[in-house]
Amino acid sequence: MKNNFYLILTSIVLLFTGCENDENSYFKKNNTHKFSKKVPEKKYNYTFSDLNNNTINLHIKNNIYNFTNIKQSIVMVSLFSTWCPPCRGQIPHLSNLQKKFKKNLFILSALVHDDIKKENLNKFIIAEKIKFFVSNKQEENLNFTHMITPKLGLKKDFPLPLMILFVNGKYFTHYEGIMPEEMIESDIKQLLKKIKK
Repeated sequence: MKNNFYLILTSIVLLFTGCENDENSYFKKNNTHKFSKKVPEKKYNYTFSDLNNNTINLHIKNNIYNFTNIKQSIVMVSLFSTWCPPCRGQIPHLSNLQKKFKKNLFILSALVHDDIKKENLNKFIIAEKIKFFVSNKQEENLNFTHMITPKLGLKKDFPLPLMILFVNGKYFTHYEGIMPEEMIESDIKQLLKKIKK
């Protein structure tokens, strides 16, 4: 009977006090190395360059995409190749959107998996009447691609073009393959309404 009383009393005391959760006291008692409470955050830095050596810097931390030298609040990153028919088909639509929403939208197109020479890329940009930024720094573009596609739940053989829409540094949506201009425009208008609120 006495033993049962002590068992019940001990259970009640433990119930109200809980286990000791003081990390320092554990490490003092066990003389082991202390682990940092904060896990180091993964940071990414990318620099996109065009044929004229204009650059756009992207710093990513805590899933915030900070395009440091872009003033517009909406940024679309388009991954494309010049040999890709759907990519070429998307170009006039992206140029229209860039022109229509130039105060609020910046389109950054990043060339991937393409061995086009600079002179030919310049001719391509002129022939296609591209009205947005085209990054031809392939290695950096691919580094960004390899980082972003797993975050989007995509495999390595994702369809081109791949367009990713960000607003105020946060991911909003993405489009795989050719997409109707009206659909993208609808999303941009939706974002503009949210920004104005």
